[in-house]
Amino acid sequence: MGLLLSDAKAEALRLDQGEFVFDQSQTPLALPQSRWTPVKLPDNWDLSHPFNGGVGWYRFSFTLDHSPSDLWAVYLPRLSVNARVFINGQLVGSGGRFTEPISHNNYRPLFFSFPGPLLHAGENRIALNLIGFAQEGSGLGPFQIGPVTALNPAYNSQHFREVIVPTISFTLLLLLSFILFIIWLRRRQETLYLMFSLCGGFSTLYTAIFFIQEVPWLTHHQWLWVELTAAMCYVYCLMLLIHRFVKIQRPSLEKFFLIYTIVGPILIFFLPSPYLFRAFGILGLGYCAVSLYILFTIYQYRHQCLPSETWLLFFSILFSALTGYHDLAYMLHSRHEIPVLIFYWGSTVLGIAIAFLLLLRFDRSLVLFETLNRDLNSLVAEKSRTLAQSYQERQTLEMRQAVFGERERIMRDLHDGLGGYLVSAMVQAERHPPQLRTLQQTLRSALEDLRLMIDSLDGDPTDLGTQMGSLRERLESLMESSGAVLHWQVEDSPRLPSPSTSNTLQLMRMVQEIFTNIAKHSHACHVFFSVGARHLEVRDDGEGFDVSTTRSGRGLPHLYSRAQQLGITLNISSSASGTTLHLTW
Repeated sequence: MGLLLSDAKAEALRLDQGEFVFDQSQTPLALPQSRWTPVKLPDNWDLSHPFNGGVGWYRFSFTLDHSPSDLWAVYLPRLSVNARVFINGQLVGSGGRFTEPISHNNYRPLFFSFPGPLLHAGENRIALNLIGFAQEGSGLGPFQIGPVTALNPAYNSQHFREVIVPTISFTLLLLLSFILFIIWLRRRQETLYLMFSLCGGFSTLYTAIFFIQEVPWLTHHQWLWVELTAAMCYVYCLMLLIHRFVKIQRPSLEKFFLIYTIVGPILIFFLPSPYLFRAFGILGLGYCAVSLYILFTIYQYRHQCLPSETWLLFFSILFSALTGYHDLAYMLHSRHEIPVLIFYWGSTVLGIAIAFLLLLRFDRSLVLFETLNRDLNSLVAEKSRTLAQSYQERQTLEMRQAVFGERERIMRDLHDGLGGYLVSAMVQAERHPPQLRTLQQTLRSALEDLRLMIDSLDGDPTDLGTQMGSLRERLESLMESSGAVLHWQVEDSPRLPSPSTSNTLQLMRMVQEIFTNIAKHSHACHVFFSVGARHLEVRDDGEGFDVSTTRSGRGLPHLYSRAQQLGITLNISSSASGTTLHLTW
């Protein structure tokens, strides 16, 4: 059929009346006229050629009054699966491979530009070589030919909607799925993130068919099976995601649809090619029921989520379900139009909505964590202040108790030591005639005890070497007055098990008492004193005594009692050649 175009710069021509023939020829010129049959576009092979597929030819004619000089183009908005275009017998454009793996242009427009002089005045012919498959909605829709400037706006708009947008959707969903998968790896108990990651993965696989032309290794029917199976898996994972989102457990239902999702596509895979598309449409009816169940579940458990979350999820799933119903209608009922699948719009919108909700939940969890962390830090700071105050009060109390304890010890030492000597001196002065030597001895003992107390208070309780040095001078004077020579040897600085001022004073008193007894009773000529880190020994060459007999008095038991209080061991041995006292700790 010829169309007249009087002005080469006029608007583009819309071609929808032509002729068609199934043929494997590489050019339409060799085909006899008798084989061509009239056709009106859109031409859906499911209706015009049921259960037929393969390579076919369309041809159209139009008339120009003169040859155009500018750049022209052929714009094919809708076809399936791939096409080549000839102008007056010359190839001007091809959508790609016609052999497996076939180039796919089902869901993208084709645009082929060519020089205007290729057209001539009078009748011109345009032929389209098209490959399609039986019962898959293959065929050709109305197309346009005209100047590039006239066709570009429509082509760019359709290319953006059907190629650029799916590419952006694919990239965005893939990125979101990856991010949430990483979050799930760090929080394995939050299966909600895993479910979204799986939904996003299957959705991106399904979306890929709208912008990927070349699919390596896979035949057309294998690729079609993969894309439709991905859509089914997406709906199943969406059901799992909603279960996790509203926090309900329905394992029996989930297992049933898992078997349905696995077994159904496997059975369809072995069907003859012409039945594959329709079989997936029938299988999709089950997922229509799933989508209604999902909507009902969200509405039923709407009070468990924020109202904004509930209604955003509800309407985004409703929109996705409506796009799915639209595509199922094309799969189950053939129409003259070439199928236009829009489910990827629904899956994209729903994926972005769910990702937005998950990120909001994650953000709320992060804000809650920061709030709890801030409250915890405040609580810890408050407890730290309370603990520091308690510690300060306890330290003050311990210091006060230590002062009271030291005061009581000093009072006890004054009473037991110096007080006893002064009382004895007072009794001697009041009850007996003045005996200056005895009184002097008593007062000297009181003075020595006072010096011991002052030395124990003034020195370091852990530094027994210095305390012993202060005591040495007085012991030498005592031994000299009794006619004995003191031999002093310090091997190492001694250290008591529990060093304190009181224990040091007790030890000094033991040493002083030992030397006092030597001066009074031993008649020794030499006294040997030695001290080490863990021992102290006093040995004399005096007359000795019977340890078992003398122990019944007050002197030795007093020494043993002091030693027990200090936690040290006292051993005494005595014979006619002298006496040895050995203290160890």
